[in-house]
Amino acid sequence: MSDRARIISVIPVYNGERFIRATLDSLAAQTLHPDRVIVLDDASTDGTPELVETYEPLDCELIRSGQNEGLFRNFNKALSYSTECDFLHYISADDVLFPGFMERMTVALADAPAPSFSYCLPEFVDKDGNRLESPEPKRSQPRAVSANALLAQHSECDSLMLGGVLIKSLGQKCPVVFRTDMPHAADCVFYSDLAKTCEQRIAVPEVLLQIRRHPFSMTKRNEENIQSWVLDEWEAIQHAFGLMDQAGLPRWLRRQKLRCMFAARSRVKM
Repeated sequence: MSDRARIISVIPVYNGERFIRATLDSLAAQTLHPDRVIVLDDASTDGTPELVETYEPLDCELIRSGQNEGLFRNFNKALSYSTECDFLHYISADDVLFPGFMERMTVALADAPAPSFSYCLPEFVDKDGNRLESPEPKRSQPRAVSANALLAQHSECDSLMLGGVLIKSLGQKCPVVFRTDMPHAADCVFYSDLAKTCEQRIAVPEVLLQIRRHPFSMTKRNEENIQSWVLDEWEAIQHAFGLMDQAGLPRWLRRQKLRCMFAARSRVKM
């Protein structure tokens, strides 16, 4: 009999007092509850620790860092829990899951070997939870996706979303980690590497995650350092492109397309 938890959900957070209650509420409302909810507090200076400690609907495990280590170092700590569970989930402290997230995502991975992952569609909301953008799913059933398809997506900086991915680890160490030297696009590189190394990648064509856009988000902080953001994106584009299995004329054409796309994106940012 395994001592592993079935599902662990980890919330890396720094000064998340404004929104983390909504994140916790969404975990408490799951139709399939995680066995453990772990909050990794990165030396917050607001009321985040007290809020988590007094939150009653869930028995949260609060782990506090003695010093601020940064977003992706904290997410790497979250990945370390893959050895303690069958399914690992992590979510930013300002985003929200729909009640069926855990159930839909684990069912999609029922026959998948480890390591594999499932991912859902996100919608975007403002700081008050009002909907900004929401996709219309084109399919109804979960489907396997090739590594090349996801790498093509990531080569265009269309990354999977933190919080919208469930990793089936079956107690194994996560095969990749987040880079900590490129704060603006480490998630894009991480999901490119994950797509390449995992056995299966399952798309769940349902909106099961809300991403909050607000004045305190990483995107807003990126806007304060455009040059660094642009350079990180170019490195992420080249990284995903370099992992693709493609040769000859199609590869040359994709390279030209990505160069044009990158120039256009950079001009828009500026």
